[in-house]
Amino acid sequence: MTNSLGRLRSRVPRAAPERRPSQDTIVASFATPLVSAIKHSSLDDKIYQSIRELIMTRRIPPGGRIPIDRLTREMGVSRTPIVNALKRLGQEQVIEWVPRRGVFVTKFTTRDLARLFEVREMLEGLAAARAAQRISPAEVEDLRALFRGLDLTPHGPALQRYIDTDRSFHWRLVELADNRHLAHAMQSVNLMVFTYQMGLARPPAETVQEHWAILDALKRRDAEASETAMRLHLRRSRECLDAEADAEEARGRRGRTTARQRRRGELPGTAEP
Repeated sequence: MTNSLGRLRSRVPRAAPERRPSQDTIVASFATPLVSAIKHSSLDDKIYQSIRELIMTRRIPPGGRIPIDRLTREMGVSRTPIVNALKRLGQEQVIEWVPRRGVFVTKFTTRDLARLFEVREMLEGLAAARAAQRISPAEVEDLRALFRGLDLTPHGPALQRYIDTDRSFHWRLVELADNRHLAHAMQSVNLMVFTYQMGLARPPAETVQEHWAILDALKRRDAEASETAMRLHLRRSRECLDAEADAEEARGRRGRTTARQRRRGELPGTAEP
């Protein structure tokens, strides 16, 4: 019996040992799709940046329609990468898809802008605090030089130069903060702000004094004071925007009330015969 069992076992073929793929085999199996994806992603990024620039420079203004067919012709690409870029901008709330009408640049209200400044206050306060721990004396002087002798005229080319300087100053502190997640969040917020805001929330002569206060705190490498000065700077702008939004909404309510009264003949000289 024992010998028979042994002969039976000898006839059963042994399973071949499991062969696991080598690391080289795994990498090679993904090589071609990965290269293709990188090229495609690069194209999408370039188109995204191009459309983003059209929006930020107001060549397509707030409320304006995105001319998808024209963009495909002028960029020499199919609709797919254009649509991919627009989806990305939609996630950033810069464009809106309107059924049966098309794609439009988002038209933010003054109240929307005030809420964005509320977010800026928190994020840029953090950026200023981190920048204070990393900034060099030479970098502080470079930033001070941006504002030294700057024309504070609140209109025309001088105002545009001040706006450009202001944006460079704020973004440089985000870069000095050395936090890629913070930088990504600020890019999205800034895109929405720049889409709406044509000028400044307050005149240059007022805001430049607050920039000096931020720079003084940075020069001392005082993180807490830098954050406080930045948050106060943006809070004051947000308060001005909220006040402006309140006034706009009050005018709108008065206008709607007047229109209703006119329709009902409740105003002098408007009664129906």
